[in-house]
Amino acid sequence: MRDEKKWYVVLTEPQQEILAVWRLHQAGHELFTPIIRKRVKTGRMGRNGQKVTKIVARPMFPGYGFVQAGQDALAIVLATRGVSRVLYDVYQNPVLLPDAAVRAVFSRQIQQQHEWLQTSQFKSGDKVRIEPDGGVYAGMLATVDKVDGKGRVEILLGMIRHSLPADMVAAA
Repeated sequence: MRDEKKWYVVLTEPQQEILAVWRLHQAGHELFTPIIRKRVKTGRMGRNGQKVTKIVARPMFPGYGFVQAGQDALAIVLATRGVSRVLYDVYQNPVLLPDAAVRAVFSRQIQQQHEWLQTSQFKSGDKVRIEPDGGVYAGMLATVDKVDGKGRVEILLGMIRHSLPADMVAAA
């Protein structure tokens, strides 16, 4: 029987799941936080009188993540900003999940992402506005040039007398 990889269940600070993923990735560790897309109301009304909604990415299990690390690396994981503690059972043993269980959640997430992309509202030629959290491009108007199967949208930003191509993640 082969030695199967195990995943520790870690608790993250409130609303710090995604930041903890990046920080642990920079430290060389893998933290998996499943993400689901939800349609939420923005509180605004559109021109047609309907409520405006947007799609946001949210953790499937808020406050939890799955980290693959050895017992010796667990101290580094716990020292990472955004990670609160390891989840323990009633006998004070760390909760471990089998690799197959975490991979099943991961594959389901990928499947849902592909289904969402098939019904994506972005099509070539659509006019879009980049959201306020879009960095230096925030608030700019653009035209969708291409949509690929990986959730990326290539847009053309209207500049003075020419268009500048840019890659963006669609509704992430």
